[in-house]
Amino acid sequence: MRQQGVMKASMTWSPAAGLNVVSVERGGQAWTITLGSQQLSVCPGCGARSKSRHSTYWRTLRDLSAQGAPVVINARLGRWRCRNQLCDRRIFTERVPGLASPFARRTVRLAEIVRLIGYNAGGRPSERLMKRLGMPVSDTTILAGLRKYAGARSETGSLASSVRVAGVDDWAWRKGHKYGTIIVDLERRAVVDVLADRSAATMTNWFRDHPNVDVVSRDRAGLYAEAAREGAPQAKQVADRFHLMQNFRETVERQLGGYEAPIRDSRISGGGNQALPALPARSDRRSDAVARTRLIRRDRQAVRQQIFNEIRALFEGGNSIGEIARKLGLGRRRVERWVRRIDVPDHNTMASTPSSPAYFGVLLERRWAEGITKVRHLFEEIRRRGYTGSFSHLARFLAPWRSGAPSLDDDEQEALAPVRVRTLDAMTGRAISPLIAAALCIKPRGQMTARQAASVDALKAGSAEFTTMRRLAMQFRGVLRSGTTERLDAWLTDARASGIYAMQRFAKTIHQDLEAVRNAVSEPWSNGQTEGQINKLKTLKRAMYGRAGVDLLRARMMPL
Repeated sequence: MRQQGVMKASMTWSPAAGLNVVSVERGGQAWTITLGSQQLSVCPGCGARSKSRHSTYWRTLRDLSAQGAPVVINARLGRWRCRNQLCDRRIFTERVPGLASPFARRTVRLAEIVRLIGYNAGGRPSERLMKRLGMPVSDTTILAGLRKYAGARSETGSLASSVRVAGVDDWAWRKGHKYGTIIVDLERRAVVDVLADRSAATMTNWFRDHPNVDVVSRDRAGLYAEAAREGAPQAKQVADRFHLMQNFRETVERQLGGYEAPIRDSRISGGGNQALPALPARSDRRSDAVARTRLIRRDRQAVRQQIFNEIRALFEGGNSIGEIARKLGLGRRRVERWVRRIDVPDHNTMASTPSSPAYFGVLLERRWAEGITKVRHLFEEIRRRGYTGSFSHLARFLAPWRSGAPSLDDDEQEALAPVRVRTLDAMTGRAISPLIAAALCIKPRGQMTARQAASVDALKAGSAEFTTMRRLAMQFRGVLRSGTTERLDAWLTDARASGIYAMQRFAKTIHQDLEAVRNAVSEPWSNGQTEGQINKLKTLKRAMYGRAGVDLLRARMMPL
């Protein structure tokens, strides 16, 4: 009676239907469970049930641990003959779908645990955790299984084929050099694909393979707009509201930083055909040396202007920064700086210090105009005011003033750029940078601290330009939240009539992508979920030390 009770309990504990537990033994390092099968089997090719046994074989599987020790299952299964004459198979092995997949070395439940831990923790952390749990699996096996599972899901296309609202954005393999693309289902809030590059051709092919896409949420990049027009012409494009405000902030920053001043008419032709004034012959006279130095500087400025014009022409023609640098033989960093500007940048000059007479230039000019021209008197006066330089340095600084060296004619001199007076922070006494001023310009007053509100008041008091841009910024925020596109047209008219070049240029860029911006006002979709998924992707990429390929990133980003 006792043996019958043990056999009944063993059959109830059987891990799959049709399998009987023959024995359970504890070895030195693992449990060993022996299973036997007595049921008939079905041919996987034709589905016919077979009663003709060919032979038996042993199949070894790993299962969940017990009491912290590994569990090994030895199942004795049968090989069967298929008697269906129309079937290509003659001999087939017995399947145990409730226990393990064909050719698998682990049970279904162990494979699910390995896949789940590998998906969340990665390769080596999962290997250490599985070993501690009594189910040792190598990191290579964990990642290979994860890739295989993700590849099988991609082939079925069950998730991607049903995408109706797609959020598209780029992410950096290596910032400034190589980028990929991520596509998110904004309705399900799940990643549907990760692409290895950021090309319009790749995105166009993806859209053509997924004709059910009705809405494409994207940033202001023209690449994805072009891909959506060609690959999904039926889809409605929506510009992301966050990126619209970010573009507005960058425009304000460039305006406040002096990057958006209108181009001054160059005295030298862009083609370089205008002859430069001939340089005077070398002479020992100080006046000739000064004139020669000024002409050399003018020549260099003409070359810089010509290079700048070429950079702007290539950039506006659609060339990338890397292509411009290669064509002109320039450094990439210089091209990146210059394409953001609208005029030629000045040479970097070191700020004057009390050891230089230029630090006291205003005082010296005033005293010189009053008739005080003796170096000794001027030296004593600026020394009392903190001058730490030498007497000879001051004498050299004043020598051109004393010699009456001829200056260039007034019609040859270029007008100086207007001096921008920086507003000071009332608490720190430091100048408010264009970056901080631009961020404050688009920030609602209700979200500001007392210090930020005081800075905004100081900026408005010191600059009518800032006041106008802040008014336009608050109106633009209201337009994006209003849900009505009529206010957008009125705002564009107001921005074009503001007289500020940056606002006029921003209104022009909005008009070039007007349909997508209108949809951003009227539609509820945005790329916020896409940006969040990019943050997750960056975290995973860095956790894997940047060695993960696109297949593994796709496997860990797409939902299980």
